[in-house]
Amino acid sequence: MPGDEGYPAYLGSRLSSYYERAGKVVAIGRPHGREGSVTAVSAISPPGGDISEPVTQNTLRVVKVFWGLDTELARKRHFPSINWMNSYSLYTASADSYYDRFIDENISDVIRKALNLLQEENHLLEIVKLVGFDSISDTDKLKLEIAKSIREDFLQQNAFNETDSHSSLRKQFKMLRIIIEFYIKSLELIEKGSIGFSGYYADTKDIRENIARVKFIREENAGAIDLAGQNMHRVLEAIMLNLTEADGND
Repeated sequence: MPGDEGYPAYLGSRLSSYYERAGKVVAIGRPHGREGSVTAVSAISPPGGDISEPVTQNTLRVVKVFWGLDTELARKRHFPSINWMNSYSLYTASADSYYDRFIDENISDVIRKALNLLQEENHLLEIVKLVGFDSISDTDKLKLEIAKSIREDFLQQNAFNETDSHSSLRKQFKMLRIIIEFYIKSLELIEKGSIGFSGYYADTKDIRENIARVKFIREENAGAIDLAGQNMHRVLEAIMLNLTEADGND
């Protein structure tokens, strides 16, 4: 019997039986008792990109991870063109525990801050369309700038660049930590009223360019990433010291 949009009524159960093949397995043959795992990664291309159609919806009821490819990102030459707003993972807690234990302490907190900034960017861009960029606060301007850095300096990759086409988890998290630490320090400067966004933007041009180049540092030269972070802190502290001295002289 036909179900939604002409698909058979057993569509959901058939998809479930397919995805249930993934998981821990014991291989047949010899030697006996060999254990391994099967990971199922499926590509679904619904007509017109409509993820509300039955195949996609029945798949989402079963799987716990979804990567939503975005044609708009692809047009902008942003690859991989995975939309961070509608993609999700239900393994976040397990992944965060692994990252904090084996990769870098408290990195899960850095990831949450980055995700929050990307979500806020989506909201702020709607406001900018209505009132213009100059009408929003300096703090919101900073959030838009940092979200842009996360998108272009961290998420966007060049498959034709040997260094940028693949990065280890450790390098990825070092890159992201530098961006978030830069945001925290910059936010402190702006919220204190020590400097406006235009002044901050001009004074930190070299820092932002250095952060953008971190993705092209080779894995074996990981110390250069740490050095970039140290230089970033040193420059921001110098800016803060100069502003404090200027306020004292006034």
